[in-house]
Amino acid sequence: MAHGRRDYTWGVLQDSILPGRYSANFNDFAYAAVVTGATETVYQYTVPPGYKLFLTAVYITIDVASLCSVVIKKDLENVLYTFFTFNYIFSLGSYGSFPYSEGEVLKVAVSNTDENAGDCYVEVFGVLEELV
Repeated sequence: MAHGRRDYTWGVLQDSILPGRYSANFNDFAYAAVVTGATETVYQYTVPPGYKLFLTAVYITIDVASLCSVVIKKDLENVLYTFFTFNYIFSLGSYGSFPYSEGEVLKVAVSNTDENAGDCYVEVFGVLEELV
C-alpha cells in the first residue's frame, strides 16, 4: 500500500477546481447582435456578496467571416484581448482558474469589423464558491 501525497498533476491541479461542499459548477450564457464597426458587451456578471467565482473557460462564437476582437475584463482590468474569426475558446485547462472576488464584474465585449451585423453567443464556465 502506498503512503504519502497524491500525484502532483492529478492530486493538486485537477482537484483545485472541482466543486466541493461550498461550491458549485458555474455555467452561464448570453446573446447579442453586434452591428458593423461596433463593440458590444455581450456578457456581464457581477459576483454576488459572499461568493467567489473561479473562471475556467469562455466560449465565443459569431457568424461573420471577418476578423473580430474580444476583451474579457475583470472590472476595468483586461484579462484577455485577442482577435478571432467565427469562434474562440479561452480555456485555462490544467492551469487552474482566474478568480473573481465578490462584487467584481466579469465582462466579455466583442468588436465586429465585418460589413454585416453578426449574432454573437458567449458561454462562460467556472466554479462559484460560497465564502464560509
